[in-house]
Amino acid sequence: MSIARLRSTRFHPATWPIAVKLAMALVVASLVPMLVVSYYNLREGLAITAANEAEELEQIASSTGGRLDQLIKDTKHTISYFSWSEELIHLVTAPDDGSRVRVEDKMSRLIDANEDIELFMVLDKEGKVLASTKPRYLGRVLNFRDYFKDAVRGRNYISDLEVGTASNNPGMYFSAPVRNLAGNVSGVAVLKLKGDAIANIMEAARSREKWLTTFLVDGDGIIIYHPDEKVQYRSMAPLSAELQKRLIEEKRFGMDVSEIPDLGLKDLADKMVNATQPGHANYLSPISKLPEIVGFARLTEKRWQVAVSEHEDIYSRPLEHLFRNAVASVALMGALFVAFALLFARTFTRPLKALTDSAGAIERGELERAKVHVATQDELGQLAQTFNAMIDGIKARQRERDIFGRMVSPEVREKLLTGELKLGGENLRVSVLFSDIRGFSTMSEKMSPHDVVLLLNEYLTEMTEAVRPFGGYVNNFIGDAIVVIFGAPEAQAGNELSAIRAALAMKARLEVLNQRRKAMDDPPLVTGIGISTGKVVAGQIGSLERFMYTVIGDAVNVAARLEDLTKQFDGNPILLNAATWEGCKHDAHGIRLADQGMQRVKGRAEPVHVYAVFPEEDVQAGRQDAIGVTVERAPALPELR
Repeated sequence: MSIARLRSTRFHPATWPIAVKLAMALVVASLVPMLVVSYYNLREGLAITAANEAEELEQIASSTGGRLDQLIKDTKHTISYFSWSEELIHLVTAPDDGSRVRVEDKMSRLIDANEDIELFMVLDKEGKVLASTKPRYLGRVLNFRDYFKDAVRGRNYISDLEVGTASNNPGMYFSAPVRNLAGNVSGVAVLKLKGDAIANIMEAARSREKWLTTFLVDGDGIIIYHPDEKVQYRSMAPLSAELQKRLIEEKRFGMDVSEIPDLGLKDLADKMVNATQPGHANYLSPISKLPEIVGFARLTEKRWQVAVSEHEDIYSRPLEHLFRNAVASVALMGALFVAFALLFARTFTRPLKALTDSAGAIERGELERAKVHVATQDELGQLAQTFNAMIDGIKARQRERDIFGRMVSPEVREKLLTGELKLGGENLRVSVLFSDIRGFSTMSEKMSPHDVVLLLNEYLTEMTEAVRPFGGYVNNFIGDAIVVIFGAPEAQAGNELSAIRAALAMKARLEVLNQRRKAMDDPPLVTGIGISTGKVVAGQIGSLERFMYTVIGDAVNVAARLEDLTKQFDGNPILLNAATWEGCKHDAHGIRLADQGMQRVKGRAEPVHVYAVFPEEDVQAGRQDAIGVTVERAPALPELR
């Protein structure tokens, strides 16, 4: 190669280290991150500021709600104190002018002491006004008012904010029953709280920041206080015809109200009206026509929400001004570097796109089309070569797994690959455990397929976990039935005892599962378990395309028949064949058995010597001999037909 050719190759971009390319790209594109960071800072700043503003608005709403709650509590205490006064009890039990004068004098003194109270009245149990701080109410019968109806039944009453039909002033009515010395209701004490008392508390909330708007919403979603009178007594969302009619008939908001229009704030009403905790929301104000943020908090004494709102641009305008200046500066400087960015971008995008396309081909399984063309000698070129080597490795591994996947079952494939398991069949002595759910077909008829799958998954998971500590190999799931092998594919000592212990563990797990089902009003599951020990052929069984490791032999059939036979025994014991008992009787301490003698089972000409195993709690109750094993003799069952 000539010196000139060598020099030209050395300075060609395809031979440059990727670090050099990245350094140049970062210099060229440094202004773009500045713009991104500026925008990110703006969004983060707006988000943080909005969160802080929302938290502050919630705190103002909560504080204001606390003051309103205290006002309502104090007023409740006032009417309760007044209703128990001796002068008042004497007036409602034996009315006369002297009693009326003394009561009216006391009511006047209470009003002088509390400027928030507009009116006191005393009614007899028929609803007639016996005393009032406003003489025009004397003698009127007000038994149709809700405050009288509730109090005469012995209950304290607090109204919503109402506009008086006579005074046309907003206020809240509080009433309490007046009881005679025998404890019977003889009259009603009534107090009207001025609406200005509530308005003053709401206005005080915005005294520090005049741009705030405070308003009060009742439990029906109606704004009962707002600094703009055009909004007051309007609902946030459309009211039902029934509620409209009731509010108008009650004249809650005055004599002249024939309709309660809405403000079209249904989304805000849904978030706010029934909220039990302080919160905030964003909405478009129908008054200012601008986006606003509102914090709200619920009162404890009334189902009202205190709301405090402000325009979003109050806190966003300064940050947006800074961002616009940053954008202008970045745009001016960035124009100088665009040409450089375009020049070097191609050296990155082409090889990266090739690698991306190759990764997509691998994902689709198109390994033959996944090879990457190596065009450079830099780090990206080396990565492409490594990528191609990886593809070759994936192909080889896939071929190996395909071969083994066709010859063995998934459960034992890894043991085959590691040489732990031999191909073909071998004679082994194993214990086979067969378990099945009683009446599962009838139960599943009443369940949806989805619920059946959920039940089976939960049950089979519990049973699998039960047998795992005892070396059981779950050979197969047959619907709700489980076949577990002890002694294959790996030989182990004490197969028989391990199978019995695993069966007892399954019973215990089932008991815990049934407790959970009982808590959910689901019927309990009942299972039968049969265990058989004997010679089997264990190995890979199946077709040319699919093998399955399993065992074949009479022991498998006997285990299934013993499980079916458990239905004939009281107490639903675990049934064993004689070979199982013989293999573990010297080590089976703490197990109680009953010798059931020779039993005939379905599908088998010769009877089977059967033993019944009972749960370990029976042993703990004291029913075992000195050795720890009890064998009881029981009569054989009649032949099954």
